[in-house]
Amino acid sequence: MTDPEPALVALDWGTSGQRAWLLDAGGRILDARRSGRGLLAVTEGIDPGDRTARAAAYETAFHQACGDWLTTGVPAIACGMVGSAQGWTDTGYRTVPSTLDFPDLVRVPHRDGVLHLVPGVRIPSGETPGDVLRGEETQLAGMLDVLTGHRTVVLPGTHSKWVRVENGTVTGFATAMSGELHGLLTSHGIFARTAAEPVRDDEAFERGLATGRRSRGLSTELFGARPLLLDGELAPASLPDYLSGVLIADEVAHLLPAGETGVVVCGTADLCRRYAAALAHHGVEAVARTEETAARGLWRIATAAGLVTERTSS
Repeated sequence: MTDPEPALVALDWGTSGQRAWLLDAGGRILDARRSGRGLLAVTEGIDPGDRTARAAAYETAFHQACGDWLTTGVPAIACGMVGSAQGWTDTGYRTVPSTLDFPDLVRVPHRDGVLHLVPGVRIPSGETPGDVLRGEETQLAGMLDVLTGHRTVVLPGTHSKWVRVENGTVTGFATAMSGELHGLLTSHGIFARTAAEPVRDDEAFERGLATGRRSRGLSTELFGARPLLLDGELAPASLPDYLSGVLIADEVAHLLPAGETGVVVCGTADLCRRYAAALAHHGVEAVARTEETAARGLWRIATAAGLVTERTSS
């Protein structure tokens, strides 16, 4: 039996990081890489209005990440903030309701070929609050096998997404900045002065969940960590887990649809564990899917767009 040949270079290129995969024609991962070269790092020090310099920086970062894979001549596809207004090229958005196939990808020429970018999905601002997906639509495409009927999908991260999918079509979603708030709280302000090197503390996290569910208001409950620290009831190293519990509990309380009994959670193992614990307090079962779902989604989109001809192993 011969080794599978590369068929697609796929990237999930976000705000703070980048994941790249080399896939075969069956969508199987042959190689994977991760770096911190997200939008913020790539564009650091570049004038936001200088599109030429920004494009050059993205091309350099792209080739640093997977230039050796590109020499095989296989097509390349990417999703995420690389296709935003601050990215390599602005791909625009599809408007909900939106199916999860993207036949019209945006082509970005580079010195070794063309990178195909996946558009985002948006809810226009108007009578209902506007919102956007960038990259998460690809994760959804990668888990269509479990999104039969009407499902709620939670995609936790820096900006957590709560998405409603009905028969393979995105019909609505909402974003919570819980991850970004957690980072700001632990890196700046009064909590940054008292925090220590974090250690996993499940008890502190559960205590935070209970506090977040009580909810006298998120800002009030977050400040409650301060007297806990002063009174010695919360160790500085446990502060991040406590704050995580407060934030996630508040998010779940506001965004979990009434009557929901089961959701799909897709993200890192640690975040899936945290959201599953918060959901369990509401009697909701969480089915976890890994971050590699993005690779599967990119392969499916590339196949639907004709970039790859699917082959199954014999």
